[in-house]
Amino acid sequence: MIVLDLEWNRGYDKKPLNEILQIGAVRVERLGGPIVDVFDARIRPTVHKNFDLGAKKLPELKSFKKSRTRFPAAAEAFRAWCGGETQFAGWGRGDVEELNENCKYWGLAPFQAGEFFDLQRAFAHAVGSDQQIALWRAAEYCGLPDVFDYHSALNDAMYTAVLGAWLTPEDLAWRPEPAPPKRHRAALRLSRLPFPRQPRWKVGPVQTPMEALDARASRTPACPLCGRRLGVARWHFAVPKTGVPQQFYGAFSCPDHGRFLCRMTLTRREDGQWLGRGAVPPITPELAQEYASALDGGVHICRGTGRKRRRRAGRAQASEQR
Repeated sequence: MIVLDLEWNRGYDKKPLNEILQIGAVRVERLGGPIVDVFDARIRPTVHKNFDLGAKKLPELKSFKKSRTRFPAAAEAFRAWCGGETQFAGWGRGDVEELNENCKYWGLAPFQAGEFFDLQRAFAHAVGSDQQIALWRAAEYCGLPDVFDYHSALNDAMYTAVLGAWLTPEDLAWRPEPAPPKRHRAALRLSRLPFPRQPRWKVGPVQTPMEALDARASRTPACPLCGRRLGVARWHFAVPKTGVPQQFYGAFSCPDHGRFLCRMTLTRREDGQWLGRGAVPPITPELAQEYASALDGGVHICRGTGRKRRRRAGRAQASEQR
C-alpha cells in the first residue's frame, strides 16, 4: 500500500490547475504497519508565476524554487517507485485527483488507484466526529510526538501512515449519508441577453480583502446594456482548502434587462496590501456553474450597503416623527 500526500500552489492567474510542488509517499505492507520505503520529489514551479497564501507558508518552499526537477520527471519517477501498486491511502480524497489533473495538464498517463482509503474520513468515524479533522489535530489526539514539520508532503504521509494503526476495517468501510441535493434557484434566474464586452475596473490597494469587497467601486457595477449603476449586496465564494478565496461572485438586477453577475478577483501584493479587479462577464453555462458552486460556500455581506440602508431608515424614521 502507498500512503500519498501532495503540496501544491493554486497561483493568482486564470490557469485552473493546482500545480504540484511536492510528491511525498511511504510504502507500508499493511495499513498501520511499519514504513518500509519512502519517496520524496520536490518540483520546480513552472505553471503559475505567483504563490497563493497557502503555498507561501509551506516550510520547504525555497527547496521547491531551487529544484531542477519538473513535474513530468517527478511523476514518472513516482510511477516507477510505486511499481504497479494500485492500493493507495491519504488524508482526504483529493490527492489522487490532483495528481491526475497535473498528469493531464502535462500530457501524461493517469495513475490507476484501484482502491483508495480516505483515512481522514475513517478517523472522523473512529472518534465519533461529524466534521473533517486536520492531520495535526489527529496526531495530537493520538499522542504522536511532534518531531516533523507539517505541510511537508513526506512528513504528512508518514504521519498519515502511522495514524492508520488507530483505524479498524469498520472505520475504513464507513460512508456518510449522502447530503440532499441543493437547489440553485438564483443561478437559474440570470439574464441570457447578450451584451458587448465590458471594461474591467480596479479597487485598491487596501489593507484587507473585506475592504476591497466593501468598496463603493466594487459593489456598484453597471448594467452591461443600459449602463445604469446598480448594487451588489453580498458576495459569494467557494471555500478554499487553504488561504483566502480569490474569486467572489455577486448578483445585481437591472429593472429593464434582468439579473447579471459581477466577479471580483483579489490578489495580494508583496507589501501585504490587497488589489481587486472587478468585471461583469458574459453569462455562460460555465459562469453560471461557478456562481452555483459559490452559493454553496461562504458569503460576505457588504457593509457599505448596510450602512446606507440604516441611514435611509433613520432618515425615514426622523421624517415620520416630525
